[in-house]
Amino acid sequence: MTLPHVLSIAKYVLRRGVLRIRLGYGKPVIEPKEFIRGNSRGDILRNSIIVFSRFTAKTIKKYLERIEDIKLDIPSIESYTGFYRGKRLAVVRVCFGAPATIMALELMIAHGLKRAIVIGYAGAINPKLRITDILLPTWGIREEGTSHHYYPPEHVPRSSRAITDRLYENIKKIKGRKKFRVLKGGIWTIDAIFRETRDKVIEYSRRGILGVDMESTALMCVAEYRNIELAIMLTITDELYRDKWVSIYDDKKLLRRAMKNERLLIKAVLETITA
Repeated sequence: MTLPHVLSIAKYVLRRGVLRIRLGYGKPVIEPKEFIRGNSRGDILRNSIIVFSRFTAKTIKKYLERIEDIKLDIPSIESYTGFYRGKRLAVVRVCFGAPATIMALELMIAHGLKRAIVIGYAGAINPKLRITDILLPTWGIREEGTSHHYYPPEHVPRSSRAITDRLYENIKKIKGRKKFRVLKGGIWTIDAIFRETRDKVIEYSRRGILGVDMESTALMCVAEYRNIELAIMLTITDELYRDKWVSIYDDKKLLRRAMKNERLLIKAVLETITA
């Protein structure tokens, strides 16, 4: 084969996109442990609960002893440690959205995090779930941007099975649980809350997705990538599968019920994270 033939084939391959070189899989310029400059907090963050709501962070304190605020060089709103039945754990409140949540998670892992439960919120896209019900994501469709820097687009993220199953069983044991359902299943995670379109709600529901949020698939991907245990518990706060959007904030009775339920659910989370 002559040189002109080789060059011609190479041009065709590049033009058609037959040969694609993926960038972004080399060595990172900065690692999380470098970012914290070696100031690891030892085992303080080993077992942690990650929350988004001030109400949740405040409610957890009611179950703990020997509470101590801690300062961490991570993007968190508040963080503290405490003891539940003699076992230490940390609680870290972070900002909404995958980029902020993942930066916090990465730095928590650099500080020694090995096991985490995330308490968050989601919208239901399947009639199996209604407002105040609970979703434990086990897999997901990735439409946030953060996870694509860890795994290629075809990767299907999954939560840690053992801790998710344990959390599920502890929730099922809750007395007075009759007013809400708990389901395990798929989550759709998206960065753009105002681009949750009707066609996607219908199609993803058909594929087995139960809810939509802004963090879960990124959390699952990073947990897999860094080899830590992670479970996610989401309270359903709105319903997107109806003709008109329905929100928990339109019904004070539902909002009060969700807050009451969360007090019960927190105990199940504490039992799981300290097991």
